[in-house]
Amino acid sequence: MRSPERSPPPPPHNTPERPESPEPAVTALAMAGRLSLDELAVMVSVVDGGEGALPAGFGRVSRKAENGLGAVPWSLRRRAVMRAALGLRVSAALLCLVSFSVMVADNIEGWAGDSFARYSEYRCLVSVNAIAFGYSAFHIYAKVHHAILKKYIIRSPINYYFDLTMDQILAYLLIAASSVAASRNDLWMSRFGSDEFMDMANVSTAISFLAFVALALSALISAHNFFRRSSGVTSQMEHL
Repeated sequence: MRSPERSPPPPPHNTPERPESPEPAVTALAMAGRLSLDELAVMVSVVDGGEGALPAGFGRVSRKAENGLGAVPWSLRRRAVMRAALGLRVSAALLCLVSFSVMVADNIEGWAGDSFARYSEYRCLVSVNAIAFGYSAFHIYAKVHHAILKKYIIRSPINYYFDLTMDQILAYLLIAASSVAASRNDLWMSRFGSDEFMDMANVSTAISFLAFVALALSALISAHNFFRRSSGVTSQMEHL
């Protein structure tokens, strides 16, 4: 007798392979693409600590990102700002000194001579530059005084108000006086042409415009210091 034929073994059961999970970065990007700005802001605030969530579209990523230049310590940034402020004070003082010195020296003797004192525009330019020079020289002295004795001539917080107010007032006065003197120069040259008197007046006016730029930049630094201190005081009061 023949032995019964063996049936062939059943085919192996093919289980479907589980697809590999996508990379975490791809998954995060896909999720971010499906979320709205409001949901993203909530997620970012939760990851950062769950406190102080900002309005829609904004998230508290980190304290370094809020302050800017987070990789640079605040002490180094503060020193850089102080050096820039001192450099602008020195520049403003020198420019104002040169401007009103050139204008005061603009006197031509003789029967065809002329003088800056005859024109109110030039007298105003000299006066404003003299005041700005005195103010900038006072600031330089105050910086040196604080560096040596570690004391402020004008104590805080009055010094922040004083710096911001005086910088803006003198910057406006300088640009106004320089513009008026430049208009006078243009009117004179359009009628009588250029001469030695007008050349010196033009030089004085141009330097006065440069002094305005230095004082305007000083006003920006003063505003930065003022509002930074105000925000620091406000945050301290909120934590009380």
